[in-house]
Amino acid sequence: VGPASRALRPAAGTILAMDAVVDFLRRLPDEIGRAGGSVAWRAGLLAVALLLNIGFYLPSLPEGTPGAGVPGTDKGVHLLVFALTVFAAGRLLAPRKRFPMGWVVLVAFAHALLIELVQLALPQRSTEGADVVFDVIGIALGFGLWLGERLRRRAIAVEPEVEME
Repeated sequence: VGPASRALRPAAGTILAMDAVVDFLRRLPDEIGRAGGSVAWRAGLLAVALLLNIGFYLPSLPEGTPGAGVPGTDKGVHLLVFALTVFAAGRLLAPRKRFPMGWVVLVAFAHALLIELVQLALPQRSTEGADVVFDVIGIALGFGLWLGERLRRRAIAVEPEVEME
């Protein structure tokens, strides 16, 4: 029994990363309940958003995709899918104050860059800097919608009740 066999112990007052994740996930349904809403609906919305993101990685668009030949449709899709993804992730992961939305924004931005790198390797797809610009606008829009919803809920919660005479 030497130093190598001793279990790693966190310093006093620290929490292991996995313990923090488990604790966060355990508290999340209660947080969502207090914020108003259902875990299932919020998770479902995020699942739909993530499924839509798969389209960015397809080698080519399926034949007969509506709007595929319309100029600017690609940019609109980038904007809307990223806005929906950030908004849905924020609603699920940050219903109150427990999860820093900055991480959602950073992951979404990294995802925007990854999409363009992957599309470089796909001969039928093109890589455009404008796509990243519209992804970033979508990220900002999704964050703004999430923030607006939180501020609206907070204002409703603080609003005093008016008595009828």
